[in-house]
Order: sequence, then C-alpha cells, then structure tokens
Amino acid sequence: MRAAILSGVLACALVFVVYNSQTKLESGMTMTAMRGGFTACARPQVVRNMMTFAHKKGSGSTENGRDSNSKRLGLKVTHGKVVPAGSIIFRQRGQRVHPGKNVAVGKDYTLFATKTGVVKFSNQRVNNGPKHKRIRKVAHIVPEEPVAEVAVESL
Repeated sequence: MRAAILSGVLACALVFVVYNSQTKLESGMTMTAMRGGFTACARPQVVRNMMTFAHKKGSGSTENGRDSNSKRLGLKVTHGKVVPAGSIIFRQRGQRVHPGKNVAVGKDYTLFATKTGVVKFSNQRVNNGPKHKRIRKVAHIVPEEPVAEVAVESL
C-alpha cells in the first residue's frame, strides 16, 4: 500500500499529463492536470453525518439596501396658467426645455418666470436647413395686460 501511495506521489510530481486530463491511480487517488500543473494529488476527504455551515457572511446582503431621495423634477406649472414673477416653471437636469421670453434659467437648469404672466409652451426649430428637423421645446411667459379697474359707484 505504501508503495502505491509513494508511486502515486512520484507520478504526481514527475509525470505531466495532457491539458485538462484526469488519471485514476491504483490506490484510489486521482491526479488532475491543468495548464499550469497538477491541481489535486491526494485522496478526497469524506465527512459523514456532519453538517457544515458558512463561516463567512454572504456578500450580497451588506451591499444592498440604499436608495436616494427623489429630486422632484419635471413640470411645475401647466400651459395656460397665470404665474407670478419668480415662480418655478420646470425643474430639470440639463436643458430639456429651453427658456423663451420672460423666462430665465437657474444654475441647476431650473426655468423660472421673470415677469407675471401666462405660461406658454411651444416647439421651435433649431436649424432651418432642408436636412435639419430638430425641434426644441421652449417655455415662454406672455405678460398679462393690466386690467383697468372701474370704480363702482355706491348708490
């Protein structure tokens, strides 16, 4: 038996088997050759009636479980509504909607009214060439006309 084990160890150390082949020795040991050399040259351990548990924590449970707060982007005032000066019309990341008349842009690309008036949205052609059909969304404020107050006479 010792001679078989010794010959198996010597075979593992000296013999180079073809790439990804597996050889079974007479003592029950298996010899597996891979590209860089042998991977296993010993008898497999047999554990009976014994349960093994994880000794390291699973990696997926600690990396999940975070979420960012919503930024509440988008349209704040719809088409045709009257807004006072300084009110926010559209919150956005980048310029999806561009400023028109009486509308200014904040540092975070927020569109806001510079005058009191009615909100109007329109589409504007960017390049007027025959092959250019790009359209840009534009927000305008149409200033509302001051209504002359009529004095009501008391009877």
